[in-house]
Amino acid sequence: MKQLAALVASAAIGAAVTPAMGQLLGQNLFPSNNPWNQDISSAPVATNSASIISAIGGTTKIHPDWGTDSPADGTSPLYGIPYNVVHGNSTAKVSVIIDNYPGESDIIPAPIPTNAVIEGDYENGPNPGGPGYNTGQRGDSHLLIWDEDNNIGYEFYGAARPGDTNLIDESSHTDGLWHAAQETVWNYNTNDFRPLGYTSADAAGLSILAGLARPDEGIPVSQGGQGAINHALRMTLPKNIVSDQYIYPASHIVSATGTLPFGSRLRLRNNSTVNSLIASMGPQSQIVAHAMQHYGLILADIGSSMYVTGTSAAINTTNGISLVWDMDDILDGLRQLAASNFDVVNLAPAVTNLSPSSAATGDPLTINGYNFSGTAGHLFVFFGSTPASTPNVLGDSQISVVVPAGSGTVNVTVQSGLYEPDTDDGPGANVNEPIFGYGVSATNAADQYTYVATPQILRVSASDGNFIASGTNNGVPGGTYHVMTSTNLLLPLTNWTVFTSGSFDSNGNFSFTDAISFTNPGMFYLLRVP
Repeated sequence: MKQLAALVASAAIGAAVTPAMGQLLGQNLFPSNNPWNQDISSAPVATNSASIISAIGGTTKIHPDWGTDSPADGTSPLYGIPYNVVHGNSTAKVSVIIDNYPGESDIIPAPIPTNAVIEGDYENGPNPGGPGYNTGQRGDSHLLIWDEDNNIGYEFYGAARPGDTNLIDESSHTDGLWHAAQETVWNYNTNDFRPLGYTSADAAGLSILAGLARPDEGIPVSQGGQGAINHALRMTLPKNIVSDQYIYPASHIVSATGTLPFGSRLRLRNNSTVNSLIASMGPQSQIVAHAMQHYGLILADIGSSMYVTGTSAAINTTNGISLVWDMDDILDGLRQLAASNFDVVNLAPAVTNLSPSSAATGDPLTINGYNFSGTAGHLFVFFGSTPASTPNVLGDSQISVVVPAGSGTVNVTVQSGLYEPDTDDGPGANVNEPIFGYGVSATNAADQYTYVATPQILRVSASDGNFIASGTNNGVPGGTYHVMTSTNLLLPLTNWTVFTSGSFDSNGNFSFTDAISFTNPGMFYLLRVP
């Protein structure tokens, strides 16, 4: 359906740009360090993965939960979740009455276009049946609007046009106003999350638009698309698989009886069996499958098993169709994949090595491990209980820090997420309570760091033609020191001369004496420990 501006078939050839993370019409949907845009290809498999996959059913096939979009199909229902593109700086904003979840909604006027398309509409125009699950109604009736001018998303669940006959709860609709069950506004320029315990237009409290399989990303460059999906995809599972908990980046629970929390991530395996299946697929299916290997599927709602959500058409800047899927490619390809080809992954941070494992306060340190990305800027490093200032995340497997003050041997731990208890749902709703994030790395022998005390020259004096210096190793008894001398302070250390060597006493103190040379008075001293 849509507004039929510049309809381009999926086999059309056009210019393409190199996509950024989760990009829509040249703009990023959330920053690159957002969990939607996190490459999880190196994350370890969760310990309960096999039992979860068994509960889903290993032979359960992937179901691409979208179709194509052709007005020629008339009143055939639109399959998938559509989205609308508007220019928020010039589109009039409309107030929407929020009926079901006003306390968990962002109730602000939205730039709804006059030709807005809602989930469950017909392919050639609006379905006036309204939201709901009776015959002829639009089902969940999601309305997604993306403001291209400001990179803001407006997402509604149970949206009803002013002329619709009923609302999502099947009550009559006679006031001639826009209604919806819930409204969430997403600022895609930032790492935006719902308050803990709050829903969104999605049950898990997630953005829907950010997780859709869209043809502008999933169609090859040679066919006019970007040729890569660089973000996770939204998926559903039945209530008997889903638990009554959530894990980052989700924020909301539902009443369910299973064991897998909302926000959990499934990843398509990267092995010879799966790669052989992918190689046999059409080009569009291959792109979607590779996204599942790198970014995975995020559990976002209750629904049919292994249903992956997509949109039927890519939309251009005037809210018209620009690209549609080749559904023969998609269905023939992706439906070869089964639940047994996936793993549930563990995204908790882990420390596997410190380089170096011993040094002094103020020294640089590299932390090696995994699951350091996707933290939305909320990653912290602790030496024992002492935080390191401004850790620099070099990638998913490395962090650089400056060693904070301390002594002895401590465990270096990495915290992914903020200290943010859920006061709405109560204890236990957030799997990583009280951390909203991937949690804190477990301590192990590989994360132990030993402080080396820094020797200091504290006192200097001249007496009877001698230069006398004394100092401390900060209370650490024993150990060798070297006193280095040079007449040129700028010489590299390898060109300095060892004047004397000794050992710190039982209190960690030392002293040395050198005769003052009046013929060569410019002498510099440096204290070193091996």
